Formats: sequence, C-alpha cells, structure tokens
Amino acid sequence: MDPRVTSKKASVILLAGILLLQTIPCMVHGQSMNDNFVQDDYAHRINLYDVNGRPIGIDGVETKGSPFFTPKWKQGWFRLADGRTFSVVTLKLDLEKQVVHYLRADGTDIEVDRGQIRELAMLDTINGVVMAFRFLNGLQPIDNQSQTNFYLLLDSGKVSFLESMRKELKQDKEEFSGETHREYNLYSDFYVLSAGKMTRIKKDAKFFLELTNDKRGQMEDYLQKNKVSFRSIDDIGRFISYYNGLP
Repeated sequence: MDPRVTSKKASVILLAGILLLQTIPCMVHGQSMNDNFVQDDYAHRINLYDVNGRPIGIDGVETKGSPFFTPKWKQGWFRLADGRTFSVVTLKLDLEKQVVHYLRADGTDIEVDRGQIRELAMLDTINGVVMAFRFLNGLQPIDNQSQTNFYLLLDSGKVSFLESMRKELKQDKEEFSGETHREYNLYSDFYVLSAGKMTRIKKDAKFFLELTNDKRGQMEDYLQKNKVSFRSIDDIGRFISYYNGLP
C-alpha cells in the first residue's frame, strides 16, 4: 500500500474496520463466487500485471508503483449495482481505471466492468491491527469525478467523510540519455456527503461549523476543548466522527 495512504488515515479507518468486522457475520447468507456471478457482459480476463501489481509493458520499460490501492490481493466483499452481495472474495482496486479486480478460484484475474460494483471492502493488517477499507461509488458527480468513481469512506453518519483517490501514470524521457521513466502518482481530494449533497471540503472552521450547524453549541465546545487544525485530515476526521456520534 502507498505509505501516504496509511500514514494519514490509520486512526480514522480503524473505526470503519471495527464497523465492517461487526457486519461481516451478517453477510454469510450472501452469495459466494461459486455462484458464477461473472458473465461475459460483466467482466473480462486480463493478464497485464506482474506479482507486484505493476503493469507488464511490451516495451520493457520499468514502471514504479502500481495503479492499485494495494498491489497485493486482499480478502473482502462487494455489492453489485443490482444489489447482490458477494462475501469472502479476493480483491484489488485499480485507482487508475476505477475498476475492481477479483481473483477466481482457478487463479484467473477478472476485471469487472466499471460501474458494475457499487460498494466494496478490503481487509488489511496495519501494524498488527486488522482494518477495513470501504469504498463506494454511485454518488453525485462532482469536479472531475463521475458516478463510477470510487470514494474511500473515512467516516459515516449524518455527514459522510470521503476521499477521492486516483492514480495517474507519469512518463518522462531524459533528454540526453533517452531513458524513459514511468511512475504512478496518487492524487486525493476530500469531500463530505450531507443531506444527499456532495461538497468539496474547505479546510477552515467556518465550513465545518456550518456543516454541523444543528449541533453548533456542542461542536464549538469541542473546538474549545480540543486543539483542532482544519489543515489536518486526521483532525477533520475526528471532528466529523465526534459530530456523527452525538445523540
């Protein structure tokens, strides 16, 4: 996993992990991959990545990084656009194409068509702690994101805190040596979903106090008792988590 992903959200994702672990037993009645969910109109086979999640190119140029959220396969579950849920599956999420891959029992890497999967979660272990990374799509289009873009759910409740994560392949060619360098770069933007409306966050107190205006007194009290920097994604996450936990 990209270290930038882990360092900035571990404390927030732990809450989502606990929530997911509580819900997984409820999914045992869902379908498994033995139900032959994949049809020709849902997915196609690919053979484009090495064991480290790096693309295999015909030109032999090495690519640094990976288009995936994590280059290694992870256990998890997903829900299709038609409502069907599949649990105990092996997954990867391509943040360049915004598509999901799953590993069939026969070892085939399947790329599911964009938009077919509405929600997924992958389990990972960070510093000995099991965490669940939950992604959603089908949300209101905003900025350069369409309904098929995935968002990492950082907190949920009356206000959902979301991260748009995208990877882009940057290619440079040195003028003198002629060598080509390719590397995947991660780009993130942060949004809130409240009353069905998606809004890009503004990193200032005014924005978040207006967002939580129905509990303004309690949130102002929270700010007085806690040192909060709205330039910090972790602090923002704790602010929203506190708000969502109020009765």
